[in-house]
Amino acid sequence: MGLGILEDKHLGVDVPGTCLLDDLHAAHHAEPSSTHLKRTKDGIILVPQPSDSPNDPLNWPTWRKLSLMITITYGAGVVGAFGPIIGVGLVQVAQNLDTTVNSLSQITGDLVLAIGLVLILTAPASVVWGRRPIFLVGNALLLASSIWSAASKDLGSLTASRVIGGLGMAPIECLVEATIADLFFVHERGTWIAIWSFALLAGIYGVNIVNGYLIQDVSWRVCFWIEAGLCAVLFVLTILFVPETAYNRPQIDTLAHETPIPPSPQQLHPSNSPTDEKRSEKASYDAQVIESGLPAKNATDEKPLTTWQLMRPYAGHTFSDESFWRLSLRPFTLLCSPIVAWGALVYGTTSGWIVALSVSISLLLSTPQFGYNMKAGPVGLISGVGPLIAAILGNAIAGPLSDYVAKLMARRNKGIYEPEFRLVMIIPMFIFDTMGWFGWAISAHLLDPWIGPAFFYSIISFGHSVGSIAVVSYVVDAHPNYAPESFAAVNACKNLFIFGLTYYVIPWIESQGVLKCFITIGGLVIWVCIMTIPMYIYGKRARSWVHRTPWMLA
Repeated sequence: MGLGILEDKHLGVDVPGTCLLDDLHAAHHAEPSSTHLKRTKDGIILVPQPSDSPNDPLNWPTWRKLSLMITITYGAGVVGAFGPIIGVGLVQVAQNLDTTVNSLSQITGDLVLAIGLVLILTAPASVVWGRRPIFLVGNALLLASSIWSAASKDLGSLTASRVIGGLGMAPIECLVEATIADLFFVHERGTWIAIWSFALLAGIYGVNIVNGYLIQDVSWRVCFWIEAGLCAVLFVLTILFVPETAYNRPQIDTLAHETPIPPSPQQLHPSNSPTDEKRSEKASYDAQVIESGLPAKNATDEKPLTTWQLMRPYAGHTFSDESFWRLSLRPFTLLCSPIVAWGALVYGTTSGWIVALSVSISLLLSTPQFGYNMKAGPVGLISGVGPLIAAILGNAIAGPLSDYVAKLMARRNKGIYEPEFRLVMIIPMFIFDTMGWFGWAISAHLLDPWIGPAFFYSIISFGHSVGSIAVVSYVVDAHPNYAPESFAAVNACKNLFIFGLTYYVIPWIESQGVLKCFITIGGLVIWVCIMTIPMYIYGKRARSWVHRTPWMLA
């Protein structure tokens, strides 16, 4: 048992996700056990092991990785703003379109439903044809949707335009995590996932600060015209700075040296020459290449792709021989994975409650029914400034801390890294989310001064920021070869849950009141976080079971 994680009796050290990470600084290790593996300057083993090809994204120069990440991080902010773009002004927009707040809030449900449904196709498409064409198509749909929304004359037209926008949001929902896994090693991912998560939350919260006053003093249509301009910039940046990151490389097991292997005839007869040993290593490498489905060639002979080749909308070849439609079933089968199911439960519900709060906050603070009767501008500040600052702090702390904790626990585990180490970050989420939801329920019910609800909204944002990093990092590291499909499943569940929430959250608040509604949500958050305990203990066995269940990965 490694730090409370139960060992697997079927695959032993060969469970996917388990890897040797830092044997140089590990406890109980007198000397390095894997001198043949590639490492960082301070001795951290690179997982996954990069190939020798200059076209392997793991080997790209830092400037190229940074420009790509800056672009998709900016894109995350744009997409984050697109969802709740008129959320703080639903009362005013509903009056302008001659409809009800409840009917208008359901547009958000239609949008997230569109995201959830198209994710089932987005993930397999990225596996077969690569990430870049999917990003480009998604950005084009976002741009078209923003222009259409700005010009919409009635509720029906606005609903249709938002559904198209939902289709465009899907790549950022499920491919960024896979792109981070394409570019960065295990010990680096937590920080970059935090940066992406911050941008997404910054868009969600930051849009409220600006758009509250735009809706109040100018027009809600201006919000969509500004979004269209941001989408146009994103489309251009994606063309220039987001090359294809999908890449097929031979898989090198960093724990292979610890697996007991019967001695071969060559090992029993040490008279072999160094030439024979080199031939044996070459045969082993070729076997890995053939098993991965790649042509057996020397990666060092490859020439770096030119700038024009990197800017092609499509790489010109597929990255998988599997059928697109067959791959489309994988998100459904992966839902049977305890890791993916847990991720859908935690990420889906906690994100859903945040959306429910953002959808209902205009009703809670802008109508005399609940006591505050504020205009859209102040509502935007309450739901924007504090939560945005909290998201900045949460991601700035949790991202590097997640990587540090993973390396620290690996060192205490004889240098071996387990993805379950990422789950430790659920603890601060549990503490802050519990405080936030119960505090919001009580302060809003008692009609405390605006600083009370604003403070607890910020606490919720902080906890959610930390928890999101834990969930994303764990799923990526536990199912590294199936990251797009895993997150398609997780996000599809999340969006279906949010779709349902948008239809009943406002009637729920109106019928039971603020106190009962949000205290119930706080109790559900506690239960969801507690489900992490068995996931931590049995996670390694769950990963082994998934790997040994062929139909789940079919």
